[in-house]
Amino acid sequence: MANLFRTRFGSLCIIITMATLSAKANDGAVQPEQFNLNAFVKASVSILDGNAAKIEVALDKLKNMESASICVCEILELQNNNSIFPNVAIFAEKTNKGNIGDGYKIAERIIAKEKKQMRSIYFDAVKINTKVAVASNCLSLYMKLKATAPGLKLYDILDADR
Repeated sequence: MANLFRTRFGSLCIIITMATLSAKANDGAVQPEQFNLNAFVKASVSILDGNAAKIEVALDKLKNMESASICVCEILELQNNNSIFPNVAIFAEKTNKGNIGDGYKIAERIIAKEKKQMRSIYFDAVKINTKVAVASNCLSLYMKLKATAPGLKLYDILDADR
């Protein structure tokens, strides 16, 4: 009985060790991945048997969508041991319920918490390059910023309503 337990336990340890050694994220580097909204929409519509006209209409609706939201964006430069990532945008979106000032403050707090988390886990340095705050939804703001700066990378759009 003891030999059977030792054998199974030893095998389990070997399997876990091999899985741990072989599991690497993106060549061992932590970095934000570039999100391409156009490719995402085209893939989604093509799965639903859509044509090119439907794709263009859906993209135009997304770009011109009006909302009662407040969006705060910070464009950051992230640095870890391996490399530097310039022009990384992090967004926080809050539903506008009448008091725009409070909405901006809450969205900024959410971004500050996320940056603190980024510093403690992923990156050694998080430097703010630009701050933007608008009364619009974050997706349309991202599309406008992406049109002006093609090298912009999307880190995340955080929900400040929760």
